Amino acid sequence: MLILLLAYHIAQSVQSEAGPIPALLEQRDVVPRDDQNNQRPIWSIIWSCLSTIFLCTWVAVHPNVHFKPEKHNQRWFEKWLWDPLHEFFTYKLLLFVWALLVPEYILAWAVRQYIQAGVISRQVPGWTRTHGFFMVMGGFHLFRLPTGASFIPLPHESSKPSEFVVASGRHLRQDEVPVCPLKFEDFSIDVLEIIVPTETELKDRGKSDALTKLIVLVQTLWFIVQCIARGTQHLPLTELEVVTLAYAMLNLFIYGFWWDKPRNVECPIRLYKASTTTHKESGEEAEEWETNQAERWWQKVITYTLGAQDAHVTLSSEHSTPMFWSGRIPIKLLGDAGLGPTILGAVFGAIHCIAWSSEFPSRSELVLWRVSCISMIAVPFITTIFLAFMAISWRTEEHSTDWMMVIGLICAVLLILSAWLYVAGRLATLVIAFSTLRAPPPAVFVNVDWTAFIPHIY
Repeated sequence: MLILLLAYHIAQSVQSEAGPIPALLEQRDVVPRDDQNNQRPIWSIIWSCLSTIFLCTWVAVHPNVHFKPEKHNQRWFEKWLWDPLHEFFTYKLLLFVWALLVPEYILAWAVRQYIQAGVISRQVPGWTRTHGFFMVMGGFHLFRLPTGASFIPLPHESSKPSEFVVASGRHLRQDEVPVCPLKFEDFSIDVLEIIVPTETELKDRGKSDALTKLIVLVQTLWFIVQCIARGTQHLPLTELEVVTLAYAMLNLFIYGFWWDKPRNVECPIRLYKASTTTHKESGEEAEEWETNQAERWWQKVITYTLGAQDAHVTLSSEHSTPMFWSGRIPIKLLGDAGLGPTILGAVFGAIHCIAWSSEFPSRSELVLWRVSCISMIAVPFITTIFLAFMAISWRTEEHSTDWMMVIGLICAVLLILSAWLYVAGRLATLVIAFSTLRAPPPAVFVNVDWTAFIPHIY
């Protein structure tokens, strides 16, 4: 809403201060075309950019299952106002801010889930990557049956009885008590073959289908094509269009990795055990954070950069799947999973350099834009070197050689010291992208001559 108000204010100021577009073209010694329809208004530019950015930062994100237990006897104020607003500000808005300020982190999350979904799908006969995604995103939740409810155990091929049961008596589902999300290691293969729906049923739980995703991709690709066409005809782009072009590029990769992941699933599949009082998740125990505050802060920065934070999560103590949960990926794959997104993160910053020599309303905006571009390239590049070093060290036996320790320490220090520059650069480019709309170059308003791309016979 604030962005829309800012855009409206800028549009009004451009129209009131600059005057008609043809007059503005004459002032800058640019000859306007005879066809007045070949001019694009400022609102067309703003709307095209904002809609594309919205698709890339809100629609493109496929969140994990954010389970919210049902509340009984709710007042209308809580049900229709407080709970939706609380959900929006504490979860959905946070994801939007992450996608807006650090889009390559969203891409890294998508890559980790893609890898983990593939690892899981190969272990169960008949499973697809959609099944793997559904497991990774928290699609299964453990519930406790009401006291006295009857049940029967699920059939099990081994001699050991299955811990999971099926309710056989009559009781209200609202009396079932949610316990915690479940992960792949908590199940046996034969149990999964019984309880998991088909791929079509899983996709039906999502809030978008292939057609919706295709429309988003077409919109994103169309924006990219328009920017390329303007470049071939030597027509300038506004800084807002340059920023949007960077988002559109990353959005193609995010959508590609999440194509098979159900979107906005809110209700997981309920599973029951004969006794949940002694439930303990399978697999390795979660690692502990450092007790010293300074060391813990250092450790968290490095861990979240690598995408290894899931190793510190005890899922059985969580009420819902963590926001960026992607399962405990094997340590040797973490470095590989992060290399691509960090390289694309540097490309994301490099795209902003398209406006390196553009006409800025002031010298300070030009300098700030260039400094921001450098920071948005340098920080992902440092992260790439750090991840490459970690990938090499994890794949070799030389984990503790002096030169490796020195390189890792230097990269870690540079990353921690420069991370704030990246966030500052992202904020600066977003602000400048709107502020420069108050006095754009006249040629910005000239539309692409699409007939020039049609072969002519002379």
